[in-house]
Order: sequence, then structure tokens, then C-alpha cells
Amino acid sequence: MQAKSRLWFLVTFIIVFSSLFVSQSQTIDGLIFLDNPTNNPVLTSINATSPTEYFNETSFPRYHLVARPLSIIQSPHKGFPAIIDYSQNISIIAQAASDATNWEFSLVSTGTNITLDILESTYNEIDALWYFEVSPSENIAGLYDLQLNCSIGDDYQTNSVKIVAEKSYPFKILHISDSHIPSYAGMNTTDIVLNYIDSIKSLDVDFAIFTGDLIEGAPALEYVNPITGKPLAAEVQVKLSLWVFDLLDLPIYIIGGNHDLDESTLLPDNPIVVWRNYFGENYMHFNFLDWSFVGFTCTNEGLSTTDFASVDEILSVEKDKPNLLFYHSNYKNHASNLRASYKIEVMLYGHDHHEAKYVSASTLYHCEAPMFNNESSVITVLNRTSVSLDDVEYDFTSLLEIPTEKTSFSILIFTGLINCCVVVFIIRKRKYNGLIR
Repeated sequence: MQAKSRLWFLVTFIIVFSSLFVSQSQTIDGLIFLDNPTNNPVLTSINATSPTEYFNETSFPRYHLVARPLSIIQSPHKGFPAIIDYSQNISIIAQAASDATNWEFSLVSTGTNITLDILESTYNEIDALWYFEVSPSENIAGLYDLQLNCSIGDDYQTNSVKIVAEKSYPFKILHISDSHIPSYAGMNTTDIVLNYIDSIKSLDVDFAIFTGDLIEGAPALEYVNPITGKPLAAEVQVKLSLWVFDLLDLPIYIIGGNHDLDESTLLPDNPIVVWRNYFGENYMHFNFLDWSFVGFTCTNEGLSTTDFASVDEILSVEKDKPNLLFYHSNYKNHASNLRASYKIEVMLYGHDHHEAKYVSASTLYHCEAPMFNNESSVITVLNRTSVSLDDVEYDFTSLLEIPTEKTSFSILIFTGLINCCVVVFIIRKRKYNGLIR
């Protein structure tokens, strides 16, 4: 009898404990998320009351579109968008076999679908890439998703093309960094960033630059796999982050930091591979009016030799323009080495989790504080030679006048030796001819 009573007590305890556990957490596809009900107005507007619901594709049918990795479309995409005015075409890179046919492109937004007319197409056998030059069939300003259809399938990249009537000065850049989604140091950064969205959207900027640590990676212990007790896969964290960023309704240029790329036995996948699947190359370049923008992704081991050479080559080509370089941190002094070789008017970075700005060698450096602190900054580009940040104007006229040709030390020595030899030869010849006694 006593044994039966103990058994009933144990069963009752398990049932009660289980019901309490279920009431405070929910499971989706083998993943557990801690409930965090909130009166957040942004969450209310999208009908989400807990992190679990961010993954509910029934409630959020756009989620599966936002969370798609790169497939056929390689550029532009949600992490490397294109911004064009009414006079410009769009360059599209697609990965497909040479026999792919029936290519169709369109721009999609709520209530609008613009066909893209193919003006030119070429195929590169070496990298198996198609290069297209396309033109909108009509000009309607707005932010669009890019839809692709061809004989081998379809692809879709959200918020990847923005059309503006005209590009003109001044234009505004939003600098954001270190979102660390889904959580950081016990904080639900997902909810915090969602709550910050309306404030960012009110800033009325032309585009955003994000300088790394999109996800938290292995330290994200608030959201775990119930079977292993380990953090969510890097891919799940990236998908959630992209969904959050999609709500900003902005073209966002995204580069990665150490949390995005660092491997860990706690994660079931390789973050570097995941990042490449969703964002492609480790560097990017685009122009907006006179300005050249160059960004790179790397771990604390810095850029690979090949990637560093690629970034160096871009800056070499763009050396006579005002340049803005964006990166996560100055790993292996790669950013400062690039600055030592080329004129770079503005350097944007993150990682340090506090805002800092200073001028060194005529270059403006700006470190952005993390998004989970509700921090962001707007840099207004006034013209070819100056920008404004926090109501302070920074002029780069003197920097633009500095010669930008890169001359190596060995070349200088070699040139000097040649000059000396020529002088000695002339002196000896004159002595021989009796001109010098």
C-alpha cells in the first residue's frame, strides 16, 4: 500500500511538473524557446508574444522567403542589395549551368510587380556564373524583393533592390552593429531589437550598414535544443536575424564578425559555412554617387591572403574616390594596413560594444554601440568631401589632395640606386672627356 502511494505521488508530481514546464516553454521542430510575453508594440503589430512564434510560418508567411539561403541568385541579395535610380540598370549574378534557359526576373513588393527586361547576358565557364544586365520595365520608387525564374528552378531574395528617382546629396547612412540575436548575456536581444525597429524606421535613411555580430553563436544559451541542451544551430540564428532585419524595410549591407563565424563544439553546424551560404563572398563593394563603399567579413584570424588581396585590389581601383571602409574589428591590423596604403575617408566598425568616434590622419573612425543597447547612428554624406555625424561636420578636402599612388619601399630603393648610378656614370664620363678636373 505504501509502495502504491509513493508511485501515485511520483506520477502526480511528474504530471504537475510537466504541465508547469509546458506552460512556460514551447517546442518547435525539436527546439525549445523560453516564453517571454511582452507588451512590445512591434510584437503586438505582428501578433508575436514569444520567441517561439517568430518561427511560425503560418502566422508569418514571409518568414520562409526571408530565411532562404543563396541559391541561384548570387547578387544582389538581402545582405548585399542594389540601389539604382531611374537612369540605371541592375547587374544580376546567378549561379547555374550553361544550358539554363528561359530566364525571367521581376521586382516584387506589396501590390507591385515590375518586370525586368534582360539587356545583356554572358556566361563564365570557370565559375559557372551568369551575368545579366537588366532594366525595370517601369520606374516606381520603392524597396523590392528580387524574383528569378528559369528552366532549372526559381529563387527569391527579399529587400534586395531599391529604386530611387534620383541619387543626390545629402544622403543618409544608418550605422548599426552587434545585434547578437537571439540572446546575449541573459538578454532577449531578439525582443530588444524588435522593439527598436520603429525608432530606426523613423530616421528616414537611404540605406544601412551593419558591422558584424549578427548572431550570438555558441554563447546563446537562453535558447537551446531540448535534446542536447546546446544553443540553436547557427543557421537557425541567422534565419531569425534576417527575419528581424527584414522588418526594418531598408536595404542593408551586412558583414560578419567573430560571433557569426567562430566554430564551436556546442553548435551542430559550422558558422563559417552557414555565413557563406547566406551571404556569399567575404567582401563587398558598391558605389553611391562619388563615394566608394568597401566592406569585409572575417574572424579574429583576419582575412585570408586571397580575400585581403581582393579588398586591396578594389581600393587600388577606387583610390581616387572618397572611400568608406566597413568591418567588424581591426583583426590582424588588416583595416589599419589598408588605411596605411590608401586614402580612406571613413572607417566604420563595431565589436567594442560602445560608441566611439575620432579623427586620425584625416580619417573619421566610428565604432557603433550594440543594437541591444538601442544604439545606432546616422551619418549624413553632405558632398564628395564631407560628412556629418552627431551634428559635427568632417571635411576630407586635405585627404583627397594627398597623392594616392602606392609606392613600395623596395621600389624607392631601386629607383634611388639607378639615379646614383646614372650620376656616377655622368661624372666619370665628364672626367674622361676632360670636362671635370
